[in-house]
Amino acid sequence: MKSGTTWWWSVLIEHPDVTSSREAQAAAECPGDDPRQRHRRIHRAKEVHFFDHLGQVLELDPASYHRYFPRPAGTIAGEWTPRYMHDFWTPPMLRAVAPRAKLLVMLRDPLARLASALGFHRALTRRQDLAAVMDHQFGRAFYWQQMQRLRAVFPDEQILVLQYEKCIAEPQRQARRTFEFLGVDPDAWRPPHALSDQVGLSFAAPTLTQATQDAFRQAIAPDIARLLAAFPDIDPALWPSAPRA
Repeated sequence: MKSGTTWWWSVLIEHPDVTSSREAQAAAECPGDDPRQRHRRIHRAKEVHFFDHLGQVLELDPASYHRYFPRPAGTIAGEWTPRYMHDFWTPPMLRAVAPRAKLLVMLRDPLARLASALGFHRALTRRQDLAAVMDHQFGRAFYWQQMQRLRAVFPDEQILVLQYEKCIAEPQRQARRTFEFLGVDPDAWRPPHALSDQVGLSFAAPTLTQATQDAFRQAIAPDIARLLAAFPDIDPALWPSAPRA
């Protein structure tokens, strides 16, 4: 969440072999070209949230999930719901209904992600329990723990970890890497817009005190150190929050 997944989704669906059957429905439900309507359209097409409330479900019918992804022969389809990485029950359920799925994970500097998420909640929700919001968003900062839940049920060759800051710095290269992982021809991709174009909404991030920032970095340091050891492609120099050797 708040790591650039909406932007990267907009990059992916410009490939001719990537199908999103939910685009037309989202366009009908969210007409207009103002930023909020565009943002709603993208999210309606991008995120299914199928597993959000299934923590108590013991069995799933794979067809109930597969119906979201009709596609012409020779193309691929999918969704990108960031909450799936956080909810402990989702990886095994996803494995049960889509064992051959390829998983994309986008990670952002943890402190920058936290501030962005807090700004998002402040602007778009009426929830006043700031302590609960902070606690939930703090839990999302433990990337290594969440990756371990994915890796417990999916092999590494089915998981691609992208670093948001690298995608910002070298979008063409990282897009090619993503398409190669997904099994579509990267040379067939011709984006009609600049890759730097913003597709999400901007929210003013709250100012966190230095004491809060320091406590946050200290709390997540062991988890981030394990993450960097497990995924050497992540460049710690691009993350001010990363522990320094």
